[in-house]
Amino acid sequence: MRFQSRMIATVLAVAALTAAAGSMAADETPEATIKARQEKFKDLGKQAKAIVGQLKAGALDKAALPDQAKKIAEYAHELPTWFPKGTGPDSGVKTLAKPEIWTQADEFKTAAEKFQAEADKLVQVAANGDVAAVGAQFQATGKTCQGCHKPFRTPPPDEQH
Repeated sequence: MRFQSRMIATVLAVAALTAAAGSMAADETPEATIKARQEKFKDLGKQAKAIVGQLKAGALDKAALPDQAKKIAEYAHELPTWFPKGTGPDSGVKTLAKPEIWTQADEFKTAAEKFQAEADKLVQVAANGDVAAVGAQFQATGKTCQGCHKPFRTPPPDEQH
């Protein structure tokens, strides 16, 4: 009886979450989705910039660093959900996302998984506060960002040569 009650509660919770997620996605316009995605990328950059500043100074903010690393990892895990079909260049909304995100979905997923793994390691390293270790792991995490930027993102005008 106890198992059955837990099972029913779990099924209801999953159903409620699925319904809520489905209704939110159905209400979202491509414009809203792209804007939210861009805001998250801006915040991701802000977190990374804060860590770079600490590394350049040679002193880590041991109170802020773990939260900054956790936010980067959180975004890394969310990132694949930021690109639903219909939110690319074909939407008519200005975006740097290339069509390859959708046409090469397996490669995009693989690149995102690499980012997730390195971001998770950054969280672990940030907890110990070792400048050299954080710097090395931050670089490894940054390389995975480029793994997506090059094949899946059109460079903004200020980065084009």
